[in-house]
Amino acid sequence: MTSVRRVIATLCTIALMILSLTGCGGVVSSSKSKETSSGVVSAVTGQPQGPTITIGVATDLPGLGYWHDGAYSGFDIDVAVYVAQALGYSSRQIIFTQVEPQDRVRVLADSSADMVVAGFAITDESVQQVTVAGPYLEVRPAVLVHQQDAKTDTLPDTLSSAEALDALHAHDVTLCAAQGTAVHTMIEHYQLSALRDYRTYGQCMTALMAGSVDAIAGDDVILPGLIRERRAQYRMVVDADAADQMKYGIAVARGRDELAKKIAATLRTMVTDGSWQRYVDNNLVPLGYRPAHTLSTDDIVVHSAA
Repeated sequence: MTSVRRVIATLCTIALMILSLTGCGGVVSSSKSKETSSGVVSAVTGQPQGPTITIGVATDLPGLGYWHDGAYSGFDIDVAVYVAQALGYSSRQIIFTQVEPQDRVRVLADSSADMVVAGFAITDESVQQVTVAGPYLEVRPAVLVHQQDAKTDTLPDTLSSAEALDALHAHDVTLCAAQGTAVHTMIEHYQLSALRDYRTYGQCMTALMAGSVDAIAGDDVILPGLIRERRAQYRMVVDADAADQMKYGIAVARGRDELAKKIAATLRTMVTDGSWQRYVDNNLVPLGYRPAHTLSTDDIVVHSAA
């Protein structure tokens, strides 16, 4: 009996040590995921301590929002943790929820998430559905193509979005865009006939590799992450027109203006204290991203429908 008690005591000690270690670090992660009734996946380190905040993030975008080897990483993850902690939540109170582009509005409307930090562009359409604080990142529209492809070889490395879409249409290029993204909406308005809809950028990348599509429409932050391990095989055609830039914001449910104001204030602090630049340098610069200029705190405001 004494031996049994000794073994049990030893196992309990090991378990306590593991729990204490998982509480360290800024990014909430887990080796196990839990499917919720809303169909999204949540993960949290250990057991939440006290009130929690649920944040919708991407999980298939290296450099931006990525789930790999039991941990989240990326620029959006760092930003989300910074904001949540500024709002008074510890790392043990943060729950990350996987959200696909077309579900970002829904998870806020049905309270599956308190905020979404997942490459959500601030557009006239998006602010009709949600309230957005930002921007916290400015990106350029871009198209990813094969390094050598007769349909796209003549495309230069920089083109405006309108010029790129004209050229793709003229060469009968089949283009993939993730549903629910600002780029997808722009292409729909353009009425490009050879548009293929997929739920995620990861699915678009699989289709490009398999030859089901000729190109992927995205931006100069998302697309480099998709080709991080395959840079020699693909290239980007980037929109260098400043007027076409897109701006990422943090979305909350429509009408949650007070929360959005707190988030906007936190984002301004994130820029002024140097955290924003550090997150860019750590996550995005290795992918080749270079911001056109330092993000202006004057531009970070709350965007909502009147």
